[in-house]
Amino acid sequence: MQDILDGLNEAQAQAVTSTEGYVRVIAGAGVGKTKALTHRYAYLVNELGISPSNILCITFTNKAANEMKKRIKTMLGEEFDTSFVATLHAFCTRVLREDISKLFYPENFIVLDNIDQKNILEEVYDEMNIKMDTASFKFMIDQIRYYKNLITYVEYLSDPSFDYNTLTSDKKSEEIIFRYVKKQRKYFGLDFFDLINFTIYLFGKFPDILAKWQKRLHYIMVDEFQDITAKEFKLIRRLTEINRNLFVVGDPDQNIYEWRGTNMSVLVDFDKWLDDPCFKNKLNTSCKDMIMNENYRSTSPILNVANSLIDKNNNRVKKNLFTQKDGGQTAEYFHGKNDKEEIKYICDKIIKNKETGGRYSDFAVLYRSNYVSRFVEQGFLINNIPYVVYGGIGFYERAEIKDVLSYMRLVDNSEDDLSFMRIINTPRRKIGKMKLEIVKNYAKNNSISLYNALKECYHLESFKGCKAKEFIGAIEKLKEQLNTLSVSELLQKVIKDTDYEMYIRESGDIERLDNVSELLRSIVTQETEYGEPLSLSAFLQNITLLRDSDREDKSDCVKIMTVHTAKGLEFDHVFLVGLTEGIFPSARSLEERKNDALEEERRLCFVGITRAKKNLYLTESEGFGVKGYSKVPSRFIFDIDKNLLKMIGHLPDEIKIEATLQVEKFNKKTDVVYKVSDQIRHKVFGEGVIESVDEKTKTYYIRFVNGVKPINFNYNGLSHIF
Repeated sequence: MQDILDGLNEAQAQAVTSTEGYVRVIAGAGVGKTKALTHRYAYLVNELGISPSNILCITFTNKAANEMKKRIKTMLGEEFDTSFVATLHAFCTRVLREDISKLFYPENFIVLDNIDQKNILEEVYDEMNIKMDTASFKFMIDQIRYYKNLITYVEYLSDPSFDYNTLTSDKKSEEIIFRYVKKQRKYFGLDFFDLINFTIYLFGKFPDILAKWQKRLHYIMVDEFQDITAKEFKLIRRLTEINRNLFVVGDPDQNIYEWRGTNMSVLVDFDKWLDDPCFKNKLNTSCKDMIMNENYRSTSPILNVANSLIDKNNNRVKKNLFTQKDGGQTAEYFHGKNDKEEIKYICDKIIKNKETGGRYSDFAVLYRSNYVSRFVEQGFLINNIPYVVYGGIGFYERAEIKDVLSYMRLVDNSEDDLSFMRIINTPRRKIGKMKLEIVKNYAKNNSISLYNALKECYHLESFKGCKAKEFIGAIEKLKEQLNTLSVSELLQKVIKDTDYEMYIRESGDIERLDNVSELLRSIVTQETEYGEPLSLSAFLQNITLLRDSDREDKSDCVKIMTVHTAKGLEFDHVFLVGLTEGIFPSARSLEERKNDALEEERRLCFVGITRAKKNLYLTESEGFGVKGYSKVPSRFIFDIDKNLLKMIGHLPDEIKIEATLQVEKFNKKTDVVYKVSDQIRHKVFGEGVIESVDEKTKTYYIRFVNGVKPINFNYNGLSHIF
């Protein structure tokens, strides 16, 4: 036993040896919870003699599961079966492989991945003569997830006599979902949403199958418990009803996925959830609590900053992270006059470290939203600092940025066939393969560009019913205004006159609009703040040079990513950038979910801070901010005890006052204006009817022609239909 407990601190050892009953462990960032979990597993096997086939250990990613398996085998030996160390989806797949025949599915059913889902949706879109792109795919997957939260759909999918012809709808989005589900059944395919729903349904319909698994699993452990949904917990809780041994470990301060449906209250109010009256079998049991808060990752100055920030949250289990490490540099807070100063500060730190023998890969730049990466990438390219966008794609490689730049290139140069081909059907204009073939042949025969060929062909009978005339009209009008508009004004007219902005809004992927807005903001900054004259040709040439810069060597490079992507990672030196009110915390999140969102945004900032091992740098700058707000420091800067931060730069009093006013603006109470059954007109989605009102999240749920949309109380694009 001593071997297994060697190297554990008191809290970890207590977690390892507390094997019986219901145990909740609150484990802060960097405290070695994976070590505690793997040693507990080894303790159950080695010291208590429990077979691995009777232990279920749930993790939330395959990467985490593989890491735990590797550590367990190191302690116990390669011969031990660790197949029950798995994600919840993998466990549900195991359950269904044994007994899904009861639901009239074959045991070799297909688990659909992202590509499979897209292929099925493409079939549906082809049948309905609808063009699908990345945005519409993402939007429909979200709609399918929303539909599948209603577990009742499993009932008819598992009924061999069900008549699928009854699944029809006049609403396009519902018809797409119904066709998708029918094709799933045809292929005997289950996606990730289905795996849990089918398992819950199987257990409910066949109590003997549930009992088999309840008897088999004597010990259940769940990692990252703060990220569990209520549905997932109810499944796990049912599995414990016979042996009643459940060990959960998590950190309420690191729950950053409530917008995905995770329910942090399951961890915070664990004992109440155990005896939830909705369960038939009352457990009437108490749970044992313990806290692991000795951090092995960060220095004391970094932990003090993290503790000071997160202490402002109310919905949490109180704890303070500490470390036995000595020393550490005071965290720095940089305020600049513009993002040029902000990126210069960042680059100077990285370059100085490199010159003194450090590595680029020692650094990570973290931000709240993807569009913030624009000024970071641009600064790194100019300063020849190698970087990689971790878990994403570069700003100038994003589809929407390529689209709007292609429009601007075509306005600047009608000979640009590549740009023409990229945007001729984005948004959809019904200019299909046959019409494009006519255009290409005409262009080839007359030695002219595709755009000029379309100008001469669009009046032909073959082009009747498409929007070629409208496309040419928009481009020609923009060309006429080319010499009178600034580059920023041209971009705004491009996305409006070509219907590209409406196209993005209707896709439901507002992050794409944020990226276009960031491109616009960068142009406005060049035109005004820096005092540099800017022509369209010069702007496009500069963008091309940035995109074509040599960045092939990725062996030693700075990693840049969102804070969401960084969860679970650690770096020697961390820059948390773009700490501007309205960006971090996100204005959109605050408008949608008010105080719940504020606490989640603060947890997200906490996660970003606790990624740092040696040095932490918080940065922001003045300038043009998100719509409706000037750029002022995030409230999270002021949440932190100022004695814990070394101030770099000068923060004027008037900016502090403006920051306070913006916070007060967000904090004001929003009243309900509309009620259930009101007929509403939305400036984008058209006419609809309010089906429900959620005062907690400040949301109207309105049914439009293309489905139900959640619309925030603060949105000013609604009006009554009288």
